[in-house]
Order: sequence, then C-alpha cells, then structure tokens
Amino acid sequence: MSRPCIATILTLAISVASVPARAQYVAPAGAHFYHVSIGLAGGVTVPTGNSPTPIQTGWNGQAYVLIHLLNGLPQIRFNAGYSRSNYGTPNGNTSGVSVPGYFGKQQEVLSGVGGLNINLFHVGPITPYITAGLGAFDIRTTVDTSEVTTGGGGPLPSGSTSSGRTQSVVNFGIDAGGGVALALGRVSAFVEGRVQNVYTNGGGLIKSSKHIMAVPVSFGVAVGLF
Repeated sequence: MSRPCIATILTLAISVASVPARAQYVAPAGAHFYHVSIGLAGGVTVPTGNSPTPIQTGWNGQAYVLIHLLNGLPQIRFNAGYSRSNYGTPNGNTSGVSVPGYFGKQQEVLSGVGGLNINLFHVGPITPYITAGLGAFDIRTTVDTSEVTTGGGGPLPSGSTSSGRTQSVVNFGIDAGGGVALALGRVSAFVEGRVQNVYTNGGGLIKSSKHIMAVPVSFGVAVGLF
C-alpha cells in the first residue's frame, strides 16, 4: 500500500475518532458542555435608596432553563421569578411616613423573562457571566388589613381602614445582570445580581444608577441534564 493511501486512511480514522470527542465537548477546567440545564435560586432584594417610596429589604426566588445549542454561542435562558417586599418607614412609625398611603403595603412581582446567558471566560472551575432578557412583570400591591390611613394623599380616606385590597398591573420590562458560577461536575453553584427595569406610565428606561430602585441578589444551583 502506498504512503499516500496510508496517510489518507490515518486522516479519516482520526477524523472519525474525533467526532465523539466533539460531541462530548469539555470546556476549560473540566466543566462539561450540556445542551439543557435547569437552575433554582433565591436571595434578598436590596433597596438602593433611590426609590421615592420607603421600600424595605425583601426576598426573591427564581427558576430557569438554559438551552445551549452550539459551543461558542450564547445560552438561551427562560426565567420565571418571584419577589416580595414591604413598604414602611425604617422605624416602623406611621407618623414618620413621608409618602402617605405607602406604610403597611406589600409589593409582589411575578415575572417571566426570555433572554441570553453569555459566559465571559473561564478561570479553573469559575466562570463569570452576564445575562439579559425581555419579558412581562405582574406587579401586585396589597394594602395591609391592619392599615389605618393617617392623612390625605393615600388611596383611602383619612382615618379609614383597608380591606386587603390588591392591585395588579402587568407591564413589559428588561431583566439584566451578571454573576459567577462554580462548576462542580454536573452541578454548578452560582451567585448573581440583576437589575429589573419595568416600563410603566411613570417610569421607563434606566438612564443612570440613580434610577435603580432595588437589586435582587440570588444564590442557587444549576444542574446539567444532557
């Protein structure tokens, strides 16, 4: 057999043998490439002090699905989130409320967002990433049933009590942020912070950091399925 024929056969053999290796692509630091992953996370929603209402620290939770079609492309992310915060003065005194009608209220936000996850680089098993998406936000404001209004300007007449009334408004918005993931085989632990910009009649595009009212910070785990 001639040398050109032998070289051709060896080239074909190497190419065939490399197909399974590419199918089981291994990212830097031994982090396996998975086409579908799911994640769960929870944490705190920290007010920035820029809100016109006396919002307090709350909590949030999220569940998401990551779809990674091809190596080198961003991951597609579908995210469902929930957050809950209370309104009130720092000392809990109704006489100190500067914005009437906000004490004793609770705000809940249900969100569904679709967007992208982009891994920036790998340092061992650590991978920083950014995420951004567009979706719908259902903002629900509930008046505490024990609330007694203290003056004009609120949603109820002065001196009256509420009946647990809830107002729900759905608006489109942007959810964006970044985080750091630590790969532990099939499971990854991560921490991320996000900014949610909901487009309402009284708000819109975040033009500077002064427009950021609160930042959800989450800790969670993601599992690669296949």
